[in-house]
Amino acid sequence: MLVELARRWCERHRHWHGSGHVASLLQGAEQTAQGEDRDVLILAAAYHDAIYNPRAADNEERSAALLIRHAADPDAPAVRRAHGIILDSKWTRMPDTSLGRTFFELDTAQLADDCPTRERLAYERAIFREYQWVPWPTYFAKRQEFLGQWAERFPHQKRGARECGELLHELRPRVAVYPGSFAPFHLGHWSVLRRAEMTFDKVIVALGTNRQKPDSAATLSTRHEALQRQLPFHEVAAFDGLLSEYLDATDFTGAVVRGVRDGTDLEAELRYARFLDDLRPETSVVWIGCEPQHQHLSSSAIRELAAIQPGAETRYLPDAAQIYDLVEDVAT
Repeated sequence: MLVELARRWCERHRHWHGSGHVASLLQGAEQTAQGEDRDVLILAAAYHDAIYNPRAADNEERSAALLIRHAADPDAPAVRRAHGIILDSKWTRMPDTSLGRTFFELDTAQLADDCPTRERLAYERAIFREYQWVPWPTYFAKRQEFLGQWAERFPHQKRGARECGELLHELRPRVAVYPGSFAPFHLGHWSVLRRAEMTFDKVIVALGTNRQKPDSAATLSTRHEALQRQLPFHEVAAFDGLLSEYLDATDFTGAVVRGVRDGTDLEAELRYARFLDDLRPETSVVWIGCEPQHQHLSSSAIRELAAIQPGAETRYLPDAAQIYDLVEDVAT
């Protein structure tokens, strides 16, 4: 059970609700209470976001159910009390019990008056990364709305909510666009995307058309749906035309990421960058190499493999569970 919990808290789509957060909560539980109250807080901390999908509304219910499934005695008082705290941790209101209120303060410490500004900023950046499938203008508006509602619901954290809103106004996330036809999106693409995310706060995967590939334009909508299923926690855009036109239409000011496998790729990419600079001057291009074990992969080779032996290509096509290291399919 501990191994399963550890794997869950280390899923790759977690940037705030991850191992650092649960470690802080467990430490707080150890220091705050004694006896059964301490056991209750530890259980609530370990399980309250054990199942976490930022696109879902039932994380608390599913996490509480996981606690019950793992419990040797689901009716034990400590288990039942922790179960109730987890259900309350949607934080639609202040909990009724004193222990529930203690857990509230531990779980929302980043909004407390005494939280250092650097920790608030780290919190805002991490939450932004967890919702990176949402376009920035939409995210900004919805996040401001959430913080305003939080201040009204929990007046004692009004200052923290206001300061988080001010930090959000000053937040300038480093955003990149990773364009390609991705027909299909394979492990080499995922390698480049993962490496790009070490530098950028957000990478938009921009699905375009390649006139040299069969039916690329006709299947754009279908390919977009398939790619969004593979990358549910990333922003996946689709465009039919020039990359420069797509960037102009979105007023994009970040960098364009291009993946390279070897010197032959780099030579072609240099020509690509020259055309892009002609069409949209001063657009930054960043070249990122994929990991050596994936340098032999290409979409065309994978399509040929599939044509010769259907199913042989699947080993090179990661699904959402593999991409985000999910313990179970929480991507739908």
